[in-house]
Amino acid sequence: MEITKLIMNPARLRIIQFISARSRVRISEVIDYLEDIPRATVYHHMKILEENNMIEVVEENRIRGTVEKVYTLKQPELMLENENPIALSTAFHLGLMQEMNQYFSKEDRDHKKDNVFFTTSYLNVTEEEYSYITGEIFKLITPYITKSKTKDCKVRKLSIVSSPPEEQEG
Repeated sequence: MEITKLIMNPARLRIIQFISARSRVRISEVIDYLEDIPRATVYHHMKILEENNMIEVVEENRIRGTVEKVYTLKQPELMLENENPIALSTAFHLGLMQEMNQYFSKEDRDHKKDNVFFTTSYLNVTEEEYSYITGEIFKLITPYITKSKTKDCKVRKLSIVSSPPEEQEG
């Protein structure tokens, strides 16, 4: 199956994004993260991703008579090769749009209390400055991506899109 078809499914896209952010994950962590998706459905999508060489088992742990698998993305740097970037971008944005629509459909939502917002900033920077800024953003958020979930913590989604520079006129 093509990568674009694999990730057009919102559940599989969320699984890939979660594994990408954490590098290595146990299946139980994926199930906890995708708390709105039934356990059997998560297993089904993990199997599809594994069968299509998107993820791989890097470790197996025996826990109370069962085997818990630890997954990682398989060659993440190669995932975009020979794929349609428009389809990949569309899959990302559709998944995000679906989640936002679900949130705004809730009657008890409070976007101010929940700190839900969208914004766009235009930066006048050199390539070196832009690389520095994006590196600092990822350094800042990495400890929170890898942090274990506790009852005091809520899982928050921060989506970042870096678009190409505007074309300069003549």
